[in-house]
Amino acid sequence: MIRHILVGTSGLASDADLLTTAFNLARPFLAHVDVLHVRRDPAQDLPLYGESIPPDMLDAIIREAELNAREASAVARRMFDQAVTAAAIPMANVPGGPDEGQERVTASWREIAGVPVRVLAAEARFADLTLLTRPTGTPVDLNMIEGPLFEAGRPVLLTGNDMAHPDRVVIAWDGSPPAVRAVASARDFIVRAVEVTILVVEDEAVGAVAAAVSGRLHPRPDRLAAHLAWHGVLAETRLVSRQGRTVGETLAETATELNAGLLVMGGYGHSRFREIVLGGATRHMLTTPTGCAVLLAH
Repeated sequence: MIRHILVGTSGLASDADLLTTAFNLARPFLAHVDVLHVRRDPAQDLPLYGESIPPDMLDAIIREAELNAREASAVARRMFDQAVTAAAIPMANVPGGPDEGQERVTASWREIAGVPVRVLAAEARFADLTLLTRPTGTPVDLNMIEGPLFEAGRPVLLTGNDMAHPDRVVIAWDGSPPAVRAVASARDFIVRAVEVTILVVEDEAVGAVAAAVSGRLHPRPDRLAAHLAWHGVLAETRLVSRQGRTVGETLAETATELNAGLLVMGGYGHSRFREIVLGGATRHMLTTPTGCAVLLAH
């Protein structure tokens, strides 16, 4: 059950939409939204500047970096206060007891000084789900997404269209362990969905005999559909052809055609190095805006 959602804020304008999405996402689960702002500590960046910079110039650089960090922190806190007020979300730092009335969505604010990617990855270990902003065409720091995905052992949800219709779920299925973990992580969404599609890219849809000969894993989408049926989910299976597209492009375009609100997929089924060099489905989702939210698990 999703009861604790971690949200990383940056002090940028995108925080406003991210917080709105987080509160909307939390409502069906009566979840707590744990908002975390990591304030960068310029002192930890000293090795990056090198020894060739004169001390007075280095001091000026650090002072400016500290000023920027404080300003970003102030902006992030201001947007958080505005968001909880607009959504009428009460503050809470600990779970409420039964004597405190009906369960409801709550929120809290935390600020930690440190290296953002390291702090976020460490804190993501203690949340059911980490919510991050989707790329919007501007350069994105992939480390902020890959850190929680690889190091926390928890799913990451990349926002899309304010989670307008998460009741339409598409599962990108190849039978790999990351895909299995993604389905397990997304079960709260899947069992609430009105429409679930198991999507297999044709290149992965090999027969059992061919899979045994080639060593490739047979995805068996029929077995996944049978498993989901035990949870009361009637899932449709769809095989799609790449038609000259990459797997990532095929998944994204088909999810759009199906009007999906949530795409569930394993993160980095191949090695991360291979995806960086040759490209891959995960890399495509991390670097290309899509019309729906994407839940990743590794």
